[in-house]
Amino acid sequence: MKSVLDYVGKGLGVRIVGAPGSGRTSLLKSVVAKLEEDGATVYTMFAAPALAAVPFAGVLSLGLDLRSRTIGILGIVDVLSVQMARNGAHLIAIDDLENLDRESLAVVDVLRRRRNVPLITTMNDRPFQARSSGYLGSIPEATVSLAPLEYEQIGKLITETLGHPAEVNVVANVLTKSGGNLRLAVRIIQTSALSGRVVLRDGLWCMNGPKLMNEHLNGTVEALLQGLRPEEVRALNKMSLLGPSPVDRLVATVGEDILDNLEYNGLISVIQGSHGTLLAAVFPPIVDDYLRAHTLSSRRILQSAVTDQVTADSAGLPVPPATDDMMSASLSALRTEMGSNHAAATRYFQQRRDALEESCYQTWQNDRSLSNAVATLRVYWGAPANIHRVQEVLRQTDADHGESGDLFLFTMSLACWQFSHEKNLAGAIATMQALASKEPDLRDEADAVTAFLRTSHGGIPGNHDHSFVDSLEHGSQGGIAPAIKGLLELYRLNPQRAQDALDFSADAPGYPPLKSFIRGMAMLSNGREDAALVMALEHREKALQNVDQFAFVSHSYVAALSLLHHGLFDEAEYLMGRAFSLGKPGFLVESLHVAMLRLSSLRDAVPATSLGVTAGSSGRENGPFPGFGTGLHDLAASRPSSAKAFDERASRIIEKSLARGFAFEATHTGLFALGLLPGPRIRGLLQRILEDRAITVHDQLLAVAGAAIEMDLPRLRHLLDTYVLDGDTFQVSMVLRGAEQRCQLSGEPAVASEIRRAAKDFAARFGVVGTLLDFKSEPPGSSLTLREIEVALVAGQHSNQDIAEQFGISIRTVESHISNALRKTDTTTRKQLADLIRNAPKSLASGATEASRSKP
Repeated sequence: MKSVLDYVGKGLGVRIVGAPGSGRTSLLKSVVAKLEEDGATVYTMFAAPALAAVPFAGVLSLGLDLRSRTIGILGIVDVLSVQMARNGAHLIAIDDLENLDRESLAVVDVLRRRRNVPLITTMNDRPFQARSSGYLGSIPEATVSLAPLEYEQIGKLITETLGHPAEVNVVANVLTKSGGNLRLAVRIIQTSALSGRVVLRDGLWCMNGPKLMNEHLNGTVEALLQGLRPEEVRALNKMSLLGPSPVDRLVATVGEDILDNLEYNGLISVIQGSHGTLLAAVFPPIVDDYLRAHTLSSRRILQSAVTDQVTADSAGLPVPPATDDMMSASLSALRTEMGSNHAAATRYFQQRRDALEESCYQTWQNDRSLSNAVATLRVYWGAPANIHRVQEVLRQTDADHGESGDLFLFTMSLACWQFSHEKNLAGAIATMQALASKEPDLRDEADAVTAFLRTSHGGIPGNHDHSFVDSLEHGSQGGIAPAIKGLLELYRLNPQRAQDALDFSADAPGYPPLKSFIRGMAMLSNGREDAALVMALEHREKALQNVDQFAFVSHSYVAALSLLHHGLFDEAEYLMGRAFSLGKPGFLVESLHVAMLRLSSLRDAVPATSLGVTAGSSGRENGPFPGFGTGLHDLAASRPSSAKAFDERASRIIEKSLARGFAFEATHTGLFALGLLPGPRIRGLLQRILEDRAITVHDQLLAVAGAAIEMDLPRLRHLLDTYVLDGDTFQVSMVLRGAEQRCQLSGEPAVASEIRRAAKDFAARFGVVGTLLDFKSEPPGSSLTLREIEVALVAGQHSNQDIAEQFGISIRTVESHISNALRKTDTTTRKQLADLIRNAPKSLASGATEASRSKP
């Protein structure tokens, strides 16, 4: 709404463009209400398809006695011109312009040319219509496009509509089925609760079955199909049965004109398949579900009518490797993707993934061998786990016959399932130990998985790492052991050792694709965020083509961390939301999924439970990687009353991470906290971690933070003037922003003003583009009692004796109040304390003054 009002304020016309149901009518009503509240006169016309052929229907909707049938178009223009000549601002608003009758359109066009009156319209996002060209170009006009809803917006919509947040799978299903359309999303949410397709469990709306489609949605979908010709309905039915199909084949079998009209009406979407093939699919996906449900009994008839069977591309086609490794090009491609509606592509991915899962499961049903079981379980490493099928495969597979490699992967899957789903760490460890005893050749691999499980749950014991490294150097060079060693080295913030572990290993295709994930995380911990982002986006794209949700989630996490380091929150939240839209992933990447849910709430400090982090998820304060624990989110959500209090709290979180061996997370938390509200303890801990590992990429940042914390303005200016562009440029801007707030909390407004100017100059010099986190602290002195505020206000000018006499209390009590106030506000002198309270929000000081005046 702000954009529309800003354009109107500049005297421009505004065109609000969006798909049917995108919320454009609601936006127009809000804009009109705001303009009228500000004293403007708005003439609002509401058009409708049924009235498009009725002369003057739009003008009559104004509710004015214009006698349109007797005075004609020019007469109406004269009457409205007289009204608009009166004092005050006058505007015209038209909802659903493409359905406005010709006579009313002519009135608006002539009136607008005569009076130069601003025009606000809503329009469909379909291609240009010649009929509405009469008003185009007469006055400068701005366009506001309504983008489809994203994952986080759907989550908020569910909370607003149903009163409680929803789990990940509910949000993902609503997003996918609605195609991001606001009206459809609301209908799906309402009818899903009405029909019992979602149920409330422990304060979260959860899926109650595999589908959200229900009989209450039939009318909504039928309204979308209204007006289609019989041949177009038949074409949609065929496309629904065939699934995403190559466009060139559909042109030959369905007809180009029919496809064009269906696309014009927003009922098909074109997506890119494997190897660059363009595929067309029914859209929005809820329409596809409706057609499938209503044509199931006619499947044989419909299939026999399709003379040229069209099939979706195979998931295994080779994908050309990416050649452009520049970060700017990667970001440009990502932002282009962000501007499109990815619901159809998400649906296509889910269909291919589900088909792969069904094929593997049916193969195992026919032959319950170890190899078939492993093929099925590997799908569930990344894809949403069908609990019944996973347990069935684990219980009913003949594990006594098969190759040792398959036996290891089967047992590892069992242990990871016990750990992640059943929360049975002891049972998972026992499973791997039994394998090591039964199969000595697999001992190294089994010990590696055991080490991973122990570490992920409790941390890295002091002497554990060395024994594991020694055993690895004398053991097998293949399998999963080197990858797990690489992960442990990442936990401890040893990126080079993590890389060496991978280089030491031989290729082993039987375990999850951890290698590229570890390399990306090693780049991040080495300060090479740009390289990590480029690589992660490249592998993410391959994962989409290869229907590999494990790789898609893991590389989305790497890319999101890199983007967050640069302050590119919109891009990071898009990537994470795209991963969420696929639904809750499999048990090997579930922890990464939870981590991204927490990271996605950092900017607004949204409670993690509102995004689907259930009570069963890890509630520990620390974890091996950022977001695994709650500490980072808790810091963003905190509102400290003093810089010292925040410094102590953040330092405790960092120290706990270090005590558990999670130096990677400790470093990330330190960098994050330093940007929120820099403190000496945070900086000291961060510097010690990096120096111990000879990591120097953050030296400039630490130097700037040190000068800002100590309020050494000459040194700070020198450091900023001689700063050399590096990967921490955005972080430096965050530190300066936090240092300004620190000075305000400490009662140093003059120093805060100098730092603000320095930060502005720095941002202008280096072109900092990231969004500074709007971290909120409590107003200075907010933790003081009323009497402590009263005493603090006069402490800088009066002695204890005078204060005691003024308030009728003892000198000892005055001393106690001043001591408490100094401690709570982190100030050092009485004058500094008094200045801080005096410069605090007016309500704080005035409340104390009024209270003191009211006392006898």
